[in-house]
Amino acid sequence: MSFHLDRRAASLAAQGAGDPDELLDTMQTAAWLGLSHQWLEAARSRGDGPRFVRLTPRRIRYRRSDVLAFLEARAHRRIEEYTKQLCSDAEEVQATTE
Repeated sequence: MSFHLDRRAASLAAQGAGDPDELLDTMQTAAWLGLSHQWLEAARSRGDGPRFVRLTPRRIRYRRSDVLAFLEARAHRRIEEYTKQLCSDAEEVQATTE
């Protein structure tokens, strides 16, 4: 799923015009990104999704500017950039599990 999101990151960011401080709920964010709300929930647990705001223990919101920053970090111009990021991410995961 991440590769699919990476390929669409630039076009999704272009669709995200609006107030950068607007708080979106999980369903709104999932619809914008074309993902399931379960993916966002799992990404929160893994720490690899967009930054979020916890208003209460049961109320999670995503600031539009944080989702745009998440997309910007996933946008690549060439496949080499993407594969370098994958390698560095894998090394980081390996270092934390050792």
